[in-house]
Amino acid sequence: MATFPCLEELAMATNSRSLFDGMMIYFEREMMIDLEFAADLHNLWVQFINRTNDRKLFISELEGVPPSLMSYNYCQFLHQIQENDFIKMLELRKMITETYRQMHKKIDFASVMKNM
Repeated sequence: MATFPCLEELAMATNSRSLFDGMMIYFEREMMIDLEFAADLHNLWVQFINRTNDRKLFISELEGVPPSLMSYNYCQFLHQIQENDFIKMLELRKMITETYRQMHKKIDFASVMKNM
């Protein structure tokens, strides 16, 4: 192909374009996986909040029971569980936020690459 240098350049451009398209498909697939993961984490977050709220309601009802050593100890135990769950919820929320942030970076990168 030494006699047709433009043809050689055109062949290289075609190959690089298909590589670019393949990479874009890969990025879009990765973004969809990340989006599904973030949605699953968010659903887990909602379930966790619901369970925590149910337990909070139960604790408030238990605190309305006439005082006894057993109800006091049980309330203290449930308060400790609530505190631990609250810390877990914050960690989960942080993970969700980080996943969305990483996903937006990928979306921004892909859109820049498409516009080149």
